[in-house]
Amino acid sequence: MYGNLDFTLRAFPSTLRITGGREIPFARAILSLHNAGSVTAAGLVPHATLSEERGLVHDATEALKRATPADSIPPGGELTWDVYDLILAAHPGVASKVHLWGYKAALNWWIDFSAWAEFREEGAASSLLTGVSRWKLRWSPAGPPVETIDLSIEAL
Repeated sequence: MYGNLDFTLRAFPSTLRITGGREIPFARAILSLHNAGSVTAAGLVPHATLSEERGLVHDATEALKRATPADSIPPGGELTWDVYDLILAAHPGVASKVHLWGYKAALNWWIDFSAWAEFREEGAASSLLTGVSRWKLRWSPAGPPVETIDLSIEAL
């Protein structure tokens, strides 16, 4: 953590709408950036990269910026992003497979995910960087007969 901003990645129980309009239990990967400091973090520019099974690294920064609701975080505040949606927006290969075969195309692949941010403390002229946070994550079926999708997250 640098400048009192800290990234976390956690599983969050949710649902996913699948073909036919049904919803199944689906664990979302929620990326959070929390401001533990006493000063607003302004001019926030989040960055992320991802790769599937140590494949080509995809820069997810533009997708992350488009999904960022604000360019500042007040003291005690937090911004969050849904990593599944981010992957579909930033990784053309995964998005194409999911479009053709549904959510099952994204299962059982380890995804390396990294996030960091540029910002400045409100009133300061110079920019700061957070440290780079890294994780591996994988969605997988919980087991038959229920169509529940679990999420494994490992901090690197």
